[in-house]
Amino acid sequence: MAERKPGVYEIKIDRLFLDQYNPRLYGESVSDTQDEIMSKIYNREQIDELASSLAVNGYFREEPIIVVPENDEDFAKIDSTNFNDFKFLVIEGNRRTTSVKLLLKANEIADSDFPKVTNDAIKENLQALPAIIYKNREDVDVYLSVRHIGGNRKWDAFAKAKYIFEKVNKIDDVVKDVAKSIDVLSTQIGDKSNVVKKYYIYYKVFKEIEEDVLDYSSRHIKDRFSLLEVALASGNTTVANYIGLPPFRTINFNEELIKPNKVSELKNVTEWIFGKDDQGSGSIINDSRQISNQLKPILGNQEATEHLVEYQDLEGAYQLTSGEENLVVGNARKANKLLQTILGKVKKYKGNQEFLEAIAEVQDSLDSVNALIK
Repeated sequence: MAERKPGVYEIKIDRLFLDQYNPRLYGESVSDTQDEIMSKIYNREQIDELASSLAVNGYFREEPIIVVPENDEDFAKIDSTNFNDFKFLVIEGNRRTTSVKLLLKANEIADSDFPKVTNDAIKENLQALPAIIYKNREDVDVYLSVRHIGGNRKWDAFAKAKYIFEKVNKIDDVVKDVAKSIDVLSTQIGDKSNVVKKYYIYYKVFKEIEEDVLDYSSRHIKDRFSLLEVALASGNTTVANYIGLPPFRTINFNEELIKPNKVSELKNVTEWIFGKDDQGSGSIINDSRQISNQLKPILGNQEATEHLVEYQDLEGAYQLTSGEENLVVGNARKANKLLQTILGKVKKYKGNQEFLEAIAEVQDSLDSVNALIK
């Protein structure tokens, strides 16, 4: 049974410290200072609107944050008379706490147009935040899981996947069976849609991408992690089949998800969706609709797949899913359309050598086509 202090405590803002293990920070802030954590939350979480409300309305006492003592052993010492003598880590409410700290303290983190508190009563209201005190972060785990995985305050896709992966592995330290550990967490949070299992697998695939494919930072993949979810679904997509990932209901967690002979396919999918470096350069997928509407049909067609692998041409490969004729006719029309768009500007470049060479290349291609169809 989770241990917590009865009631709600008004804890001074300078006794509240942001959580370096906050799932929203992807585990990248373990060694960060408080200012560095605030900066990351400010830059990633778009807290301006929240800060605007706080600056005008103050903090609503009906929404307490959740904290734990900085030192577990302090829990027994804390009571209603001395709680502000202790330091607390904010487990739930880091965005709200960051917003209040930035509103009250001169800093170099927020932009100049960040909201300002001009009302003295509001300033006084923000000097302390209502908080529920738990003994340690483990006591808050189930609450966080329900709220942010299945509830209405969901984390982004990567934060959710990483949290689930770590919680399942922690349960597995005791249970010694990943499938059963997934069931335990699913039961704890009332998951009836296999969310825990799916996100555990998404994160495990991500880890295999990090280990077997990438030789650069995975930050850009974390930021677009939901695309992996769209691509793999429940393991019954052509993308999953292409990389050798079986339907999730049949997965054996005692084996590697991606077999060694499928790493090159995993590399292809990673580069098509996320690019070839930590800036995402070379990606041919701009949004999730292209995965559903183009990439999945392509990978269900061998000829289209071979075209995509060789030429990195998403449109051309997609046209091949309806037959070679569509590709040939479609590209001919596309070439004509591109030429039509520059007709009004051609005269300006009649003395431009580079332009003339390009036109000569076009003419050579047209001559070759005409020779082939005669």
